[in-house]
Amino acid sequence: MTAPRQIVAIIGTKGPFPRLVEALADWARRHPDATVWVQHGEGALPAPLAGAAVVPRHALLARVDAADAVVCHAGSGTVRDALVRGHTPVVVPRRAHLGEHINDHQVELVDALGDRIIRLDDVATLDDAIARAAARRGAAAAASPLGAPLIAAIRDDLRGAPRPRRAGALWAALRIATWWLPTRRHDWHEKPSR
Repeated sequence: MTAPRQIVAIIGTKGPFPRLVEALADWARRHPDATVWVQHGEGALPAPLAGAAVVPRHALLARVDAADAVVCHAGSGTVRDALVRGHTPVVVPRRAHLGEHINDHQVELVDALGDRIIRLDDVATLDDAIARAAARRGAAAAASPLGAPLIAAIRDDLRGAPRPRRAGALWAALRIATWWLPTRRHDWHEKPSR
């Protein structure tokens, strides 16, 4: 199998992710005929990578559509976008013990997603993961979509509908995707008086 020609990597908009970015740069150096474009947020972007810190969503999704493979952090929206657009993304969860995040909720998300993604904990195996992701391009679209059931579950949860008693990946993903809702002040809450 030949190496994929277009790789899109998404690491999010907050905090650098040098472990993944350096692995991508190393991969790009060993595959000079390929293009690796990275949405890199606050982190630096070493040569030979191309990319931008932040891009409009429509532009990022256009890049995802054109890519042979997607490599990303385990942000729930990022992973969902890749899956819905026909990718089996290579997902590298940010780890708290490495100072990449404040907790390990990204690890919980990749655990919940199982074989819908290609989980990558050791970036030294990035070559194999990218090759597998390119080979599975389009397979994610044929699988049952993650987006619709997750959105329905979030809607029901916000309305106060009773949760099923069974545990499962959908509810684990729901818990991760909405961990911040109860602790954040939103427009539907009463504003504090000053």
